Amino acid sequence: MKDVTNIEKAALSPKEAAQYLGLSVPTLKRMRSQGVGINYVKNGKKNSRILYPIKELDKFLSNTKKTI
Repeated sequence: MKDVTNIEKAALSPKEAAQYLGLSVPTLKRMRSQGVGINYVKNGKKNSRILYPIKELDKFLSNTKKTI
């Protein structure tokens, strides 16, 4: 079995993503419901887990810095 303790996550939960971006969880939820902001993935259909790929978070940060 591989030791996966040192492998970085490829995606973060909404709470982790909010901390990573310096935003609140409700802000991320509002962005999702409005269809703006960061690309995310859902694991399943009903009551699915939402994950934000770190590459997408970095892309969002990069684009945000350009507009400031």
